[in-house]
Amino acid sequence: MNKNLWITLGMTFLSFCTLYTPQPILPLLSDEFGVQPATSALLVTLTLAPLGLAPIVYGYFLQAIPARSMLYAAVSLLIIDQLAFFAATEFWHLCVLRLVQGLLLPAIFTSLMTYCATMAAPGKVQQTMGWYVAASILGGFSGRALGGLFAEYLHWQWAFASLGLMLMPMWFMLRYLDADAEINFQRLDLRSIKRVLANPNYRNIYVVLGCCFLVFAGLLNLLPFRLHEINQAFNAAEISMFYLGYLAGIPIAILAERVLRAVGNIARALLIGVAVNAGGLFAAMSPNSAALFAAMFALAASLFFIHASLSGLANRLATEHKGVVNGLYVSVYYLSGAAGSWLSGVAYLQFGWLILTLLCMCILMGAALFVVHIRA
Repeated sequence: MNKNLWITLGMTFLSFCTLYTPQPILPLLSDEFGVQPATSALLVTLTLAPLGLAPIVYGYFLQAIPARSMLYAAVSLLIIDQLAFFAATEFWHLCVLRLVQGLLLPAIFTSLMTYCATMAAPGKVQQTMGWYVAASILGGFSGRALGGLFAEYLHWQWAFASLGLMLMPMWFMLRYLDADAEINFQRLDLRSIKRVLANPNYRNIYVVLGCCFLVFAGLLNLLPFRLHEINQAFNAAEISMFYLGYLAGIPIAILAERVLRAVGNIARALLIGVAVNAGGLFAAMSPNSAALFAAMFALAASLFFIHASLSGLANRLATEHKGVVNGLYVSVYYLSGAAGSWLSGVAYLQFGWLILTLLCMCILMGAALFVVHIRA
């Protein structure tokens, strides 16, 4: 593995850490600032939403920009933003800082993916992108774990600012990246979107993806509140360990293709994934924290299997307009995550955990109805 890939993967890991830092400490922040769960969930929603809009909006000004230059600028601002949490004294300060992160991360992720794809050795692009996905999943878990640990043993502001300090050495390492790669960020215009959505396969893929990630993002966002509901003694560090199940995504993403070959039918394999997800939801209904811990593994494993399968299918089907197909895929993924992280908080506040999980089960049943209409 060459230095370009090491630097890129290190930056990928830390960037994804910043994305999910607030999740395990949302109850702590709710108490600190006197806001409801649905309001505190905005700290995740405000960062995910720009990632969903990026393929539509960012394409108009992120073309033909050197990836290293983009990384330097965006990571510099991200470091400043992370450290600025030391000065935050009102909840709206946190919202503004997280929104800024949401505006910076699409440029960072795009640059990092470009480096991974263009600097990979011949014939190693698929393998290199697999390492990128693994780094993003590990970063997603580590951001939650570090957030909980720093908030519990230092102060909640350190949960954010510590990552700003960690990003500094990686920022200096960017100078050692080889010659710049151009960012190939295809614009999504209304006509190209209509052409892609005219294909029923793509519509079904996007609906299934949106339903599954909406459920997953919503439950992970409310996990800390549910744990406090079960046992008030859970602290931020202990809550962060309940996200260990997220790591199940690493082997699942790597082995998804083998599972698909073994099952022999994409629709059948996706239905199995949805069924495992529903099983995780059923376990999450239990008032037992151990059952909830196990549920996280089932939910993460099934979500990342569905994600890997659908993204692979979308790219196999895309004989034309591949950039638009992938751009819409990314938009659906993050916008559904943003919607799930906020709407789940509203539903939880109004109806409680049991009704919320039953609503999620209904959404998964809807996803299954669209799975059976996928034709590979």
